[in-house]
Amino acid sequence: MAFRTAEMEALWARIRERYGSYLLVLPGDPSFICQPHECDAYCCRAFNVSLDGGEAERLRESSGLPASRFLECEDGEPIALPLAKPFVLGRSDGHCVFLGAELTCDQYEARPDPCRSYPHQVVFVDAASGRAVQPSAEAARRAVEAVAAGREAEGPAPLLLRHDQCPGFTGPPSTEGAWADLLRETYARSVGGAGEVVSSPP
Repeated sequence: MAFRTAEMEALWARIRERYGSYLLVLPGDPSFICQPHECDAYCCRAFNVSLDGGEAERLRESSGLPASRFLECEDGEPIALPLAKPFVLGRSDGHCVFLGAELTCDQYEARPDPCRSYPHQVVFVDAASGRAVQPSAEAARRAVEAVAAGREAEGPAPLLLRHDQCPGFTGPPSTEGAWADLLRETYARSVGGAGEVVSSPP
């Protein structure tokens, strides 16, 4: 399998300034291995996390808390935005409500998909305009499958990115197969969302 790395690098060069805190991930780059002793829980402090009803229910069952205790609320009721992932994980003292005293997640097994995907995300780039876009779910799925198989994507192409604040990229070089699996998994977790799996607060 021969991946089109030069094309991915060329597309990345066109949007890199917009994603200043991210780096392109290519086959052969160091793989991710969580480094809890090096981690300062930056992601739990710096990002807002969107989640859908299923993820909220998973957290409710796991934590035993009502949704109003762990989702952003107004007048005691969870805020539901008109989005595919309508809820926002609550924050307290500048960090996620589930961040424990030892900088570990109190609900790790039930954590939302954006947390499972971090520090990776998939963005799609239109080659003609050089802009990040969000294709339809079906077009995005086909593009991810094409690139994961080493073929050219028809339409916007997916790029696999990683957040540069995460200290976990210390593993052996990723194989082509592992990279392709990671691209598929990261995209699958973002389906229904806005493409970028986490958003930074102002």
